[in-house]
Order: sequence, then C-alpha cells, then structure tokens
Amino acid sequence: MTTLPPQCPERPSCRPGRGRRARRRPSVIRLVALALGAALFLGACAGGPAARPPAKPGDGQRPGPPSNRAAGIVGNDPVVYGFYTEPEPEAGLPGSFPTMVRHARDLDVVVPFWFRLAESGDGTIEAYGAPPPPRRRQVIADAHRRGLKVELILHNLLYGSGDRSAATARRFLRDPRAQDRAIRGMLDLMRQEGYDGVHLDLETVPPEERPRLTAFVRKVREALPEGKLLSIAVFPRDRDDPTDPNAGAYDYAALGRAVDFFILMTYSEHRADTPPGPLASLDYVDRMVRYALRHVPREKVIVGLGAFGFDWGGDGLPRYLDHAQAVRLARERGVEVRWDDRARVPFFTYTGDDGSSHAVYFENGRSWAEKLDLVRRHRVRGVAIWRLGMEDPAGWREIARRLR
Repeated sequence: MTTLPPQCPERPSCRPGRGRRARRRPSVIRLVALALGAALFLGACAGGPAARPPAKPGDGQRPGPPSNRAAGIVGNDPVVYGFYTEPEPEAGLPGSFPTMVRHARDLDVVVPFWFRLAESGDGTIEAYGAPPPPRRRQVIADAHRRGLKVELILHNLLYGSGDRSAATARRFLRDPRAQDRAIRGMLDLMRQEGYDGVHLDLETVPPEERPRLTAFVRKVREALPEGKLLSIAVFPRDRDDPTDPNAGAYDYAALGRAVDFFILMTYSEHRADTPPGPLASLDYVDRMVRYALRHVPREKVIVGLGAFGFDWGGDGLPRYLDHAQAVRLARERGVEVRWDDRARVPFFTYTGDDGSSHAVYFENGRSWAEKLDLVRRHRVRGVAIWRLGMEDPAGWREIARRLR
C-alpha cells in the first residue's frame, strides 16, 4: 500500500494503540491483492531452516503455580509475544514470516493479525488482511514445529472513517447472542486451523461498556478448552478515568483475573493523531507498568515493545515506518540520528522538499535494551513486539541477553 499519511489507518500493521480517530476503508481489490501477495511471498519462504525442538519447557512439561496456569503451557521463563502481519509491498513493509522463522528461539507466542468482528456487531468473525486458510494452517504448523504457540486474534479495528470501531464494540457487547456466536466461531477456527488460544484486542470500547467487556472476557475464558491460552491487549494508563475513550473500558483487576497474559500497549505515548514525540519514552513505560502492577499479578503483565516509528510533518497523518525505513530516511536526508537522553529513544529531524519541518521518532536495539532492563527490574512476565519484521535486528541480541 502507499505510504501516504492518510492511508496509515488502513493497514493492519499500523493499528497499535491508535486511540479513537478516523479510519479509511481499504478497497476490496486492495485486500485481495494483499492476500494474494502474501500467499506468494510467504510460500517462497515456507521452507525456512530445519525444524527445531521447543526453545524452552512448555506443552504442559512444567506446571506453574496455581495463580499462573499459563506456566504449564509456555513455561515459567520470560515470555516473548510477536504480533504477525502479512507483507505490505506498496508501503515497503515486509511480512512477519521470515522473522518468525529466524528468531523462533527467542519467541514463545505468535499472534497473526488475521481476524476481526464484522462491523454489524452480530458476532460474525471475518478474515481481514489474512492469507487463505491453507496458508494460515501452514504458518501455524511452521510455528508449532519451532516450538511456538499461536493465538487467534479477535479485534474491532480498521472499518473506515469515524468512530465505527467503538460502535461495533457497543453493538457486540450489548448482544449476548452475538457474543455466543463469536465464541462459537473462535472455537471452530481453533479446531480447524490449530490455534493454541485466543488474543482479544478490543479497542476504543465506549467506557460505559466496561462491565459488559469484562463479562465477555470471562465468557471466553470459560468457553476455552483446558490448556488453551487467553490474552488481552489494553491501552496503558497511570490512573483510572472511567470516562477515558481509550482506556476507560478496561477493568484492570477483573480482566487480570480472567486472562493468562495482560498485554500493555506501551507504544502509545505519541500516535498518528498526536503531535510528534517518542512512541514510548522510558519514564512513560515505567509509569504504565507501575500502575498495572497495582491491579494485575506481575506474572501476567506483558510490556509492549514497538518496532515502528512515525515521520511527522507536512499535511495529514504521519508516515508509518519500520526501523530500516527510518534509518534509510535519515541517510537520504543527510541528517544524523540523535539520541533523546530524557525519553531514551532515537529520533531525527529534517526539512522536506516542500520546506515543511519533519520529526521522526522510532525504536532501535538500544531503546529496547533499556525497556528490557525495566521489564527485568519490575519482574513482569515478558514483552510483546508490534510487530515482527519491522524491528531493528540488534533488538534480538538484547532480548537474548536480557530475557533468555
């Protein structure tokens, strides 16, 4: 897809911690091209290295304490989640499959960004930005051969302009029959394609739906077979504001009791709809984690690691970048990548061809290292990368050094 700023909200890979704002609808042709391109690209990569045994105990080999049933599934060590998307050739963004294969030893759980609630809110689950079912099963089988768990995602994002994600969530959460239909659909997909659990990513849920969101998550927990994981992604916060349009719907304590892993989207400090700034300054992440630990057991808390950046400047939304694109842009513009001593992240500025001022903030191995030290200091369960394939390769060395 193109890299024009207004199209950022269309792309699955551009969804993390976006907050409530307008989104545009992608064309059917574009989605079909995405799926076909993904199938061809990933098919060429399917061989990969030889299959390897699991990187660490799991599959019930080592039962955990009663307060953490997930330990018997993924082991007691730090857990590394990796969100997975298909290639986006028009934006110059790679898919996640090669990274999943290359770094399987430093991953534990993969979440392909493949399914969402239909906008009708009737509980229908639809594929979005996903390859055909045979390719999905192949990706899952490749992950399993490398000792990885794969969770099925259910999200409510990228319908188009306006507050349609919020409206979809409201309709869905107010209809018990829709919730039952969605749960049946998830269970069917798990059986058909081999998923090891469910990941819920319900964003911009109207705050007044807080009790209904909690009740739905509990229903999913009760419906999942023994040995299946349940995780949830939430907007981070450092205080409970029941009116907040992004974080107000999350009852941290109740959700923390219902799920195995509680993933903080701690790459949301500055977003596409905010002025320029770090996606996740170290102090920001620290404050969000400290608050979460007041309500959620530390063995369930997962800290989000952003692998992307934004180029703010000119008209419209900022351009969404992976690490390689950010570094290349600085080189092409003849500017130095600098280090923000306060935020503990890399950034640079430049002047566009039209004379506009630009600021680029992103993440690299050094900024990841400091966040990983924070993860160790707080003794939380692990990290979740949004998303595989966009990161600084040096970040994997830091994960290996600090978490393995």
